[in-house]
Amino acid sequence: MAKSKISETLENFRKEIPGFISTDVVNLIEGISIGGGSVDPKFDSSVASAYYATVVTSYLKALEAIDPTLESEDLLITTDKMSLLIRVLGSTGYYHGVAVTNDSNLGICRLVMKKFESAIVKSI
Repeated sequence: MAKSKISETLENFRKEIPGFISTDVVNLIEGISIGGGSVDPKFDSSVASAYYATVVTSYLKALEAIDPTLESEDLLITTDKMSLLIRVLGSTGYYHGVAVTNDSNLGICRLVMKKFESAIVKSI
């Protein structure tokens, strides 16, 4: 069976991410991932996707309340074991999230996310 365009795009994406744990493209309303997954069997990306959809929606509402002209670049969440970087994919109704180890270079992650954004949007 041929891979879907989103699966192929995200596979290429993760090869460029240092300290990669997981990536998903998620519908903001439903909280359901349409592509991605984790290389760590202990990290259930579908659970993270669902809960972070609520976080991203709240974040966007807060930005709107602060200043309606603000545009989101990304949202960074850090823990003692990993960092999660989230980019809202324009007005598509989706976000792209990537989880990386704490020793990963977040600058590179941001650059790679921007590099792949148009390909991801086209594959939705």
